Amino acid sequence: MGPAPENTSHNIAEGLSANQILQVGSSGAIYVQQPRAARWSPEPPHMLPGGIGRIVGRHHLLQEMDEAMNAPGSRCCMLWGLAGSGKTTLALAWASSRIANYPDGQFFVDMCAYSGTPRVEPRDALRTFLATLGINRADLPDNEAEWGSIFRAVTAGKRCLVIIDNVGSYDQVRELIPGFGSVLVVTSRRAIPEMIVRHEARVLKLPLLTIEEGVELLAERVGFIRVEREDHSARRIVHLLEGHPLALAIVSAKLAIHPSWTIRDAARGIEAERTPLRFLDDAGLGIEVGRVISWSLDDLDAQTKRILYVASMLPSTEWSVSVLGLVVDEPVRDCDRSLQILCLSSLIDEIGPGRYRFHDIMKAYLSETLSQVLDSSEQEELGRRVRTVYLALSYAADRAIDPNRNPLPLDGELAALTGATGFSIAEALAWFESITPSMTYLIDAARTGRDFTFITRFAWSVNTFLYWRQDVTRTLTIQQEAVDAAVAGDRPMEALSRRGLGRAYADTGQLESAKQALRASMELDAAQGDDTGLASAQHAMAELALRSGDHREALRWGLRAARESRRSNNSVREARGLYDAARALTELDHHSWAQALGLRSLAMCEDQGNAYGRALALRLLGGVGLRSGDLEEACTWLERAWRVEESLGNVRSVRTMLRQLEDAYGRLGNASAVAEVQRALARLEHYPDPTRSTLVIGTPAP
Repeated sequence: MGPAPENTSHNIAEGLSANQILQVGSSGAIYVQQPRAARWSPEPPHMLPGGIGRIVGRHHLLQEMDEAMNAPGSRCCMLWGLAGSGKTTLALAWASSRIANYPDGQFFVDMCAYSGTPRVEPRDALRTFLATLGINRADLPDNEAEWGSIFRAVTAGKRCLVIIDNVGSYDQVRELIPGFGSVLVVTSRRAIPEMIVRHEARVLKLPLLTIEEGVELLAERVGFIRVEREDHSARRIVHLLEGHPLALAIVSAKLAIHPSWTIRDAARGIEAERTPLRFLDDAGLGIEVGRVISWSLDDLDAQTKRILYVASMLPSTEWSVSVLGLVVDEPVRDCDRSLQILCLSSLIDEIGPGRYRFHDIMKAYLSETLSQVLDSSEQEELGRRVRTVYLALSYAADRAIDPNRNPLPLDGELAALTGATGFSIAEALAWFESITPSMTYLIDAARTGRDFTFITRFAWSVNTFLYWRQDVTRTLTIQQEAVDAAVAGDRPMEALSRRGLGRAYADTGQLESAKQALRASMELDAAQGDDTGLASAQHAMAELALRSGDHREALRWGLRAARESRRSNNSVREARGLYDAARALTELDHHSWAQALGLRSLAMCEDQGNAYGRALALRLLGGVGLRSGDLEEACTWLERAWRVEESLGNVRSVRTMLRQLEDAYGRLGNASAVAEVQRALARLEHYPDPTRSTLVIGTPAP
């Protein structure tokens, strides 16, 4: 390649011979002309801000930055993450401890993309960089597009460090890339894919701090002795703020300017407010977490911002795109496109295919500012839509778990949503597990909106799952809410709600209260002529009598439930009544009669395809064999019950039956069978939890 013509652009890299060819980054070949009268500044620039103390909890990131800067080729690192996660602090901490590696100069500029002030233009930043090198405006060509090439040429072959902070897009970086041999650190709240594609940048997303790291940060700012003395309160603060570095720094500052406060006082102050931002942003410290977060939303288009705020109205910090799509009534693909934009902007996190989450600080900010985007009528309608979607999905999940349960009548929007959703048992259990922490929130929101029908029907739809989970405390709370809601505004559901409350009382050992609730339910069912409801209450009375040890009373109630169910042609409920009666007969040592009723219950469940009823009957027959001493027959029934319960994913029951089988086979002297059962018990320790599904919950059925 020959020398450059005389009329080519000037390049003022001192120390390079005329017409030398350089390759710098992705800029291609640059021909170097003899410079004008400008010279490299005798003193290398030192533009890094000071005041960076010891960094906490980021040592693995510092190591990754070292690896990126020592790698051959492009030496570039990009730090991105949530507002206030400590990107600038990390960049400066890394740089300040490695200044000796970059003796030819350290450059720093805050591009103010997220600061509430006008953004810095790349040409202004570039002119400042060049001025620190002794290159004045008069030395530069008139064509400003060439300035970036000049900066790259001047820094090429030298050991310089460039930090471009608070960047909003690649356009703010493009002209500030240093020459080959120098290193670059970029910080931004959003991912900038061009940095990977064009410069092979190492991209590091900053997580929030762990509990231990957050406590250490507080100790650094407040004092180790003070924090160690109140370690529990310090941990509570970190948990409440989810390890958010800026929020923890503000708490530390408040503790410093209020020396009479204890750390426990600060924890109580955070807990006393509706959201943590109320405590954090009234400090008068010149920085507010809410305002810092708000700058991240400035670049969002109206539709994406609306999706973000609607997602914040969901009851949990985690959700699936399918559920959000049902709430906003948009195709999943369109909804997911908006969520991906939000992920790239560090406003939400993608935690799996189709699954996303908010940080608590972000959700708190969105809750505080919701009225700025959605007026009161929109909020009310969206709140109702959220409850409708969650109720429809809970109906569908309950139907998957127990398809033989008598359904509630559905109409309109709720029926359409329920009919369009299909669950496997594993997905149904996963759905309920995912919303369990939010059940109280949903009920509270419905009570505030006087949506009593949601409360009664939601309590009905989650009851089977909570019984399976043996979450008796939550069950009792929800069923009490259901009765109150039924009395306040949903009388048709009162009998059913009182029946659910009676069962919940029984599960918590409050047998007298359980009996009162069930008798009230039966009176209402009888007055309404509801034979199915009456049989269900009688079945619950049979269970109550079994719990209290009154086996003859249990036998009477079980037979009455079976007779009432036969009259209403409800085979599933009749089989359950026979099962209750057979349990009572087993306790009364009438083994042959118990076996006869158990066999009838089993046959009816098999005819109806009732897997849960079949499992109960098989377990009952196994128990009869154990009580009567017929161990071989007991083992036959229990093995069948084991297989059915295993298919249903009921690990708790499977474990109980395997232990019964281990004991029975041991008493029979069947060593090989004992060994097989023990192997099954060992496998059970690694049994996949059916409530943990990788599938997206809420996907419409094909």
